[in-house]
Amino acid sequence: MYKRQGKRKVNVLGRQYIWYVQDGGRAAVPDEGFVAEGEPARFLHIISSNKRFIVHYRLPQPGDKAAVLTVEGPDFPRAPGAKRVDVPRWRHDSNPYPTADFVRRLIGWCLGLEE
Repeated sequence: MYKRQGKRKVNVLGRQYIWYVQDGGRAAVPDEGFVAEGEPARFLHIISSNKRFIVHYRLPQPGDKAAVLTVEGPDFPRAPGAKRVDVPRWRHDSNPYPTADFVRRLIGWCLGLEE
């Protein structure tokens, strides 16, 4: 069963985006090694109003070395044509419910506005 937090709006450079957080089931099982009971994977979904920018950000768990962003829409200036992108870890990026400021920062990173 998927639970959804309410959808929210955020503006970046005059463009409107809808975002929400969704539980996505259990965390991925590693190829090798010990499998501990982890917390469910959570995803931050961001969609532009024209639906050309669509990304799904797996919220990292404490201790994860990287965060992964899945790109679905055709507009992704940072890496045109990419389907999966490693995202740098930021302070507060593993909060179960991201803030609008974090969402703006992630969108800015995707658009190439910050390094």
